[in-house]
Amino acid sequence: MVGRRIRRIFDNAGVFLVKRLGLDRPGKGKQDLQQELIALSAGSKSAITDFYARKVASVLAVLIFGVVLTLLCFLVYGQNSGRTTLASLLRPGYGEGDRMEELTVQVEDDDEVQSLEVTIQERKYTDEEKQQFLDRALEELDGLLLGENESPDVVRTSLVFPESLQDGAVEVSWMTSPYGVIGQDGSIIQADDEEGTLVEIQATLDCDGLEAMYSAAVMVYPPNLTEEEQLLAAIREEVTRADEESSYESELVLPTSAAGKELLWLDESDNPSLYVLALTLVLAICVYLEMDDQVHKKVEERKKQLLLDYPDLMWKMTMLLGAGMSIRGVFSRISEEYERGKKRETAKGKKTARIRYVYEEVTRTCQEMQSGISEAQAYERFGKRCQLPEYIRIGSVLSQNLRKGAKGLTALLESEAEASLTDRRNHARKIGEQAGTKLLLPMILMLGIVLAVLMVPAFLSF
Repeated sequence: MVGRRIRRIFDNAGVFLVKRLGLDRPGKGKQDLQQELIALSAGSKSAITDFYARKVASVLAVLIFGVVLTLLCFLVYGQNSGRTTLASLLRPGYGEGDRMEELTVQVEDDDEVQSLEVTIQERKYTDEEKQQFLDRALEELDGLLLGENESPDVVRTSLVFPESLQDGAVEVSWMTSPYGVIGQDGSIIQADDEEGTLVEIQATLDCDGLEAMYSAAVMVYPPNLTEEEQLLAAIREEVTRADEESSYESELVLPTSAAGKELLWLDESDNPSLYVLALTLVLAICVYLEMDDQVHKKVEERKKQLLLDYPDLMWKMTMLLGAGMSIRGVFSRISEEYERGKKRETAKGKKTARIRYVYEEVTRTCQEMQSGISEAQAYERFGKRCQLPEYIRIGSVLSQNLRKGAKGLTALLESEAEASLTDRRNHARKIGEQAGTKLLLPMILMLGIVLAVLMVPAFLSF
């Protein structure tokens, strides 16, 4: 009941908007579509208005639903600012490799949110490797450690503390003394002494459970960092330290403080409101265009049906004319039989009887003659409405024979019926060929499945 009421509301709104905006009025680009609608409805004057009302109602329903969904998304994500607090991050599993994570952090007494990129290591594992990797790694480390610094006696920029060497064959862990001057990633965290701070660096190189030690000493001088950069460096150091301490755990517990400030980690999530609104507009346009496309498809089906029913109509007209009936009587008799057939189908429980467009046009022709249109003009209008050369020709023939006399009309219709049977067979053959073409792709897919069923077991047996 609720669904019907909602549908009735949209239908009424569609009718109101169509009449208010005049969408059903003839205009440029509408002639073909409106003619097709009239043809499909057998001349019903309200067909155009009904179609545009349904179209507007469908588009209106899509737009309202999409706007409501957009507002809900906006309200839900707007209240939460698209963020949720984090306490931990899921660590990459065994063999998945390290993962770069873009984090958002809010520092105590600071309304601004900072973005921070950290590396989360995969869960460690132990395997055997060869001593030559360690020797090569030590040589490689000598050239990497200083980074952009020219000498270990003056270090003002970050050092290079690689986590692995030799294409990942050697894992490296770092220790510095005193702690807190150089971070685990080689960045300078705190160097307040203008005279320099001597820092001892020790690296443990692990390759297949076999370890080697590397040591160096550098003189660290204060880098030219802003307070914000120093704070971010301290936060990064805390995250790195927490990462190292929990490297064997399934989750990384994020630090809650750094440099004497409390931290609140946030999870940035995209607000889908704009995506929902864009999808709504695209869907509304698709519905609008799809309804026009459905009309065009129905018109094509109507033409095919008219072409297939043409021989039947010719034989019926030939037999009835041969029985002595007039042309008008033939049309009336065919129309009456068609209407009785529709009533029988309805009586059997069908909601709607199957429509045969040619007999709908015959019935409309009878109604035109009853309304005062001349018989000859009605036959010509019958042919034009059917929009096929065969019907236009037979309409013209009936009109001319009515003016000149019906002599020889039965023989003419009989020859037309025989010729139409040949055309019908050719048309049926063409439809069969089209159906075979459509089945080509499913047949190819079935062939691929059969080949896979036969070949996969053969490959697995090797």
